[in-house]
Amino acid sequence: MSADGRWIRPASTRRPVLTSAGVRPPGAAGPGAGPGSGGPSGRSGGEQASRGRRRRTAQPAVRIPRPGLKPDLLPLLAVLLVQGGLSFHLLGSNTAFVDEGTYIYAGYQEIANLAHGTPVATYETFFSGSPLIYPVVVALADMLGGLTTARLLSMAFMLSATVAVHLTTRRLHGSLAAFCAAAAFAALGPTQFLGGLATYDSMALALLAWAGYLAVRLTTGGGYPSLVLSGLLLALAGCTKYAALLWVPVVCGVAVFAGAGGAPGAWARWKRGLQLLLVFVAGVGVAALVAGERYINGFNHTTLKRAPGHDAYSYVASEAAKWVGALVVLALVGAVVQLLAARRRGGAAWSEACLAAVLLTAGVLAPVNQIRIHTWLSLQKHVDFGAWFSCIVVGALLARVVVLLKDRIHVTAGIVVAALVIGPLGWAGSAQGREMFGEWSNTESFVAALEPYVSKGTDRYLVENYNVPAYYLRESTDWQQWHDLVAVYRKDPATGKQQVGVPAIQAGIEAHEWKVVVLDFTQTAATDKAIQPTLKAAGYKVVTVVQSGAHGRYTIYVAPGHEKRK
Repeated sequence: MSADGRWIRPASTRRPVLTSAGVRPPGAAGPGAGPGSGGPSGRSGGEQASRGRRRRTAQPAVRIPRPGLKPDLLPLLAVLLVQGGLSFHLLGSNTAFVDEGTYIYAGYQEIANLAHGTPVATYETFFSGSPLIYPVVVALADMLGGLTTARLLSMAFMLSATVAVHLTTRRLHGSLAAFCAAAAFAALGPTQFLGGLATYDSMALALLAWAGYLAVRLTTGGGYPSLVLSGLLLALAGCTKYAALLWVPVVCGVAVFAGAGGAPGAWARWKRGLQLLLVFVAGVGVAALVAGERYINGFNHTTLKRAPGHDAYSYVASEAAKWVGALVVLALVGAVVQLLAARRRGGAAWSEACLAAVLLTAGVLAPVNQIRIHTWLSLQKHVDFGAWFSCIVVGALLARVVVLLKDRIHVTAGIVVAALVIGPLGWAGSAQGREMFGEWSNTESFVAALEPYVSKGTDRYLVENYNVPAYYLRESTDWQQWHDLVAVYRKDPATGKQQVGVPAIQAGIEAHEWKVVVLDFTQTAATDKAIQPTLKAAGYKVVTVVQSGAHGRYTIYVAPGHEKRK
């Protein structure tokens, strides 16, 4: 172990001379050989090579044993098993979330459009990510085994992100820090939650994580292949989920301050970051040119010029603190420790301090951004993007503590301290994951009650948050039949005037255009209350009221003359 507590990986500094049974690899010199020498006996190189060839032909072939798993990766396997188990426990605990139903259902439509030219909704105008990337991928997974397989795909993405944080920290701070960083990331509630949720957050986070790893690899001998791959993965992550673009400067900062290159202001460092940014810009530019204006409008509407919400600053901050507050505090301590070390040691340590500051900043970007726009919507998912970077600093801090206590007390004390930090994070994270998965209504009984009243054809259904029933009933309906209550447009056949919102819904109800109407008084509660009297006056009848847990109460209305399917 080196003076600063980093584990030294023999494979990175020296190569084994013997392979097995004392047999040297071809071209390997003996213990006494020097450059250009003829060996310990003074014979010429040509003579030795000739005799070596005769000896090798006379000897039987030696079977080289397969290399075993590196010891420092075995603890990572344990972390992955625990993380996978915690996420797997969530898979079947609830029916599809509205976002899951939306993306999988959209993916089926996009696949049909690509394969057969079937009309598809303009998802690119209101999705906060390309409908041709994750929705298509998750729909293919859904075809194999339904929602469970789609959620297993997310688990695979999140497990790969944990592998990425381990490999990244291992290159920067050694194996002990890598294990601590991976364990801290796996312990977080948002990590476990995303590992069981079939949304594009898991895929975007995994792509961002591997872009970060390749940026570190670039600074530690990876060369231009790492530079190009990192930039392209950054672009793909941003196209998968636009919110991932928030961490592009962080990955570029990692390319600047990680690894060798002199002082923090050295041109060699900043050149790497600028080159990475250039590759990213080129990738996004090509994607934007191919995508067209509707994608750009969707990006502006959902991300760049998103309408602010109405949540208080304090509420957004408190929610973020609940999910990643403890981790960010640990990262802050780690950054301060690194700063103090830089003041003491100087030189390259200042670059490490700058890197720690960049990684700490990544952890607060999502809360700060959502405080800015007054909304906590999707915050429990977005904070995990920044947490991935902050876990690197936390891993380095815990490794320092273990080494310090090992030298002064005993290695057991260091392990206990690290466990007392990661253990509570995992305990709280597991509870948070279960809580997050219980925040939406179980729609199994609702879908079963609605199914007899829908069928393929020209009938139209007005359903609040229709994407979940549309996903489950996709075999018996077409997407054009479903409408929600958020933005309804109708052209009055008598006057030709355009009607929007509540007046459009009321006029459609009076004309019996909606064969089924479902209200749950959640997302559009004011609209639901406004149209209830119209439903009663137009002769709609309540066929059932479905109570789903503590959150769901679905009232199903049907138009006069509309009956169950036989």
